[in-house]
Amino acid sequence: MSSHALEARLRERIRAQGPITFAAFMEAALYDPEGFYADLPIGADRDFVTSPHVSPAFGSLLARQLAQCWELLGRPSPFRVVELGAGDGTLARQVLAEAATAPPLAEEMTYAAVERSPAARKALAEARIPVGESLEDTAHVVLANELLDNLPFHRLRWRDGGAVEVLVDAGPDGFVEVEGPATPEALGALDRELDPGEERPVSPAALELVDRIAETLAPGYGFLFDYGFSEGEPPGEVHAYRGHRVSGDVLSEPGSRDITAAVDLGAIGSRARRAGLEVWGPIPQRAALLGLGMRLWLQGVRRRTEDAEARGDHDESRRLFEARSRASILIDEAKLGGLRLLVLGSEGLPAPAAALGDREAGC
Repeated sequence: MSSHALEARLRERIRAQGPITFAAFMEAALYDPEGFYADLPIGADRDFVTSPHVSPAFGSLLARQLAQCWELLGRPSPFRVVELGAGDGTLARQVLAEAATAPPLAEEMTYAAVERSPAARKALAEARIPVGESLEDTAHVVLANELLDNLPFHRLRWRDGGAVEVLVDAGPDGFVEVEGPATPEALGALDRELDPGEERPVSPAALELVDRIAETLAPGYGFLFDYGFSEGEPPGEVHAYRGHRVSGDVLSEPGSRDITAAVDLGAIGSRARRAGLEVWGPIPQRAALLGLGMRLWLQGVRRRTEDAEARGDHDESRRLFEARSRASILIDEAKLGGLRLLVLGSEGLPAPAAALGDREAGC
């Protein structure tokens, strides 16, 4: 939703203190009480969808990964799982439904959510999923699906042999980008120099979250799915989502659109290692899900489709065919299969299945 009041407050702030960092603008545009996440923007009839909204296969396979983590950690009781940025609880419901089919795991697993959005917290509470606003308690597994790219980030740009920062000013016809000296906060989050001509998003908030995850794991694993880039890859453009359409206009009508950019996964991995964690990846989501048994999941749906056809139940056959088609989006590298997974682990833990990738393809 667009808010004239939010726009007016941002204009007044800029008038009083001068141009603000892109991170400050993004924080307000997304997380102000009248910002984009004041409502629930995820869904087929909203602004965008994520993997669990496309297919329950995502949550089903992650539940299998949780079962393996429980075994690798020595079957702790209780087995505490925390999902960061849990949204409307779709992933949580999928994981819990799949875990319920394995009674020993279901009896020991506790699942909690961390979510800033009031609308999302309400949805999670209605689904009876414990929810808080920050990561406070210890956990054995931390999940984050497309969270890091929505944490406010600064934008550093190469200019005349050094780094300048992209700031947001208020022009007569709307908000505009201007350049200014790079802030200490942004420079402190830069883990390697900019390349000539490069603009790169840097997120102190994401790095602080990695530190918090390291403090939280007791011991355990973190699974971070996101759009991202590594050293040697182009960062890509900052962009917005609105009504399932991608736009390069991230400044108009703050609160009306999602703002995002690919995550510097190299910086995230470096920070995790400095915090004492093992790091695996990043690997494509396609490889991770195939490593968790996506082929078997698809084969199971195919067999059920054939059984429905044999019974003459064409409606069920059509429904299952559509379910299989949607699930294939999760491993299509031109679609959601191109997401990256970064796996974190407490020192000395073995690599979990998702981190090993698609062993049939050797990646």
